[in-house]
Amino acid sequence: MVRSISYKWIIGAVILLLIIAAACSLWYQHTTTPYEQQAAETDKLLQQWENRNKAEEPVTIEKSSTQVPEESTVSEKPETEKTFATDKVERIQEQTETHEQTNETVDVPVSKYGFGPYPEIPPEFFHFKGEEVDPNFWTHNWNKNTELMLRVEIKLWKQGIPTHGGIMPKGLFYPNYPNTIIVKWRTEETPFGTRRYASSIQGSPETESYLDELHRQRRPVYEDEIPSHIKVLEQKDAGIDPYEFLDLPK
Repeated sequence: MVRSISYKWIIGAVILLLIIAAACSLWYQHTTTPYEQQAAETDKLLQQWENRNKAEEPVTIEKSSTQVPEESTVSEKPETEKTFATDKVERIQEQTETHEQTNETVDVPVSKYGFGPYPEIPPEFFHFKGEEVDPNFWTHNWNKNTELMLRVEIKLWKQGIPTHGGIMPKGLFYPNYPNTIIVKWRTEETPFGTRRYASSIQGSPETESYLDELHRQRRPVYEDEIPSHIKVLEQKDAGIDPYEFLDLPK
């Protein structure tokens, strides 16, 4: 009797343990299933991310391997060579400019009055006056006004306008042109009407004999008495401002 009861307790205990084990198993499965699914999904995402990185990794390596050398060979080295070449050219230019400035200082005489280098003189300038070419012309001790007049004359000669000296009263230069006189007119009333006469006459060497004759007669020279082969310029229109004509600062 006691033995049968003990068997029943043992069987009952076993059955109870099995029920508890089954309940625990069901509870475990119900509880852990969502976490397992989440872990599986996470693992799947990780796998996809690794696969994508593996697919993109060669591209990234290829770009870095091609771009970095290009920057070092195309931008850095030619930049150095270009800078070196540019510096060399600039040094040559500076040496040339320094050499030219030295030559100008040594070979080209400069006006002591601040008018800059002396202009080159055409040989005709001397020949017209019956003189020989003077290579030391600018070394003469010309005063300021004389140098201005000479510069104006030389520029006129280069423009094809021959001159033979001149005068410069009140800051204006009046050159002597061939077969030309420069006249200041006045008027007077005569029995024959109003006439213009020259109160002052400036002429070139070609008019010298004519002017000498007028000087001997000691009388006014009327406009209608001037020979037709002599060109007449009015004094008010014939003056040249040397600074403006030569583009010099006053």
